[in-house]
Amino acid sequence: MVTLLTFGTFIVYSLSNSAEELIDLYRFARANSIFLLNFISFLYFCLKFYTVLCYTKITFEWLPMINPYAWPFSIFQVITRPYYAFWSKIMPPIKFEKSSFEVSAMVGLIALNSVSYLFVRIANVIVIYLDYVEKTISTLTDASLV
Repeated sequence: MVTLLTFGTFIVYSLSNSAEELIDLYRFARANSIFLLNFISFLYFCLKFYTVLCYTKITFEWLPMINPYAWPFSIFQVITRPYYAFWSKIMPPIKFEKSSFEVSAMVGLIALNSVSYLFVRIANVIVIYLDYVEKTISTLTDASLV
């Protein structure tokens, strides 16, 4: 028996099965990989869009001529408030003698960038896996034609 590993799922494949069934198995793995790649790409796009919203919220807070609490700029506050509240609970402000400095926003942005980098790395691994599957399918197809 031959054991194939496809995204954490073990598929036991008997040597007596035909090459067509093996090709179908690899085509199924390719279809699943393409779906996963598209899903991760969508998550990456959404994460990058949310990162832009977070940067925009911070920028509007620092500009003196824009009131970030008035419409239409208040939408950035509404959308990003839960995310920044989460990081504010984890990291309280750093207190100096008479003032404090909020670093949770910076840590939150670093976390967003780290997760987007992780999505890129996962997508790269899936592309390498897809290349391997495509080469295997073409090899099996050529071998079955002979």
